[in-house]
Amino acid sequence: MLRTTNVSNLRNDLSMYLSNLEDGPILVLSHSQPKAVLVDPELFDALVEKVEMLEDLVDGRRALAEYRDDPDNVVNGEEVFERLGY
Repeated sequence: MLRTTNVSNLRNDLSMYLSNLEDGPILVLSHSQPKAVLVDPELFDALVEKVEMLEDLVDGRRALAEYRDDPDNVVNGEEVFERLGY
C-alpha cells in the first residue's frame, strides 16, 4: 500500500520520512494532488535498471520484427556495436 503525506507534513518532519523509506515509497501531495514520490535510492536504482532492460527487450523485438518483414535488411555486427557506443 502506497503511503501518502502532504508537503507541509513532509517539510515539518523530513528526517522521519527519509528514515522510513525502507518501508516503501511515499506519495507527496500538494493541494490534494500528487506532486512527487519519495523512494529509497536502492529501489530507484532497481527500477531504473528494470526500465532499461525492458527498453532493450522492446528494441530487440522491434529489430526482430523488422528482420522478419525484410530479411535482406541486415546490419553487420560492427555497425551495431558502433551504434551502441562499444
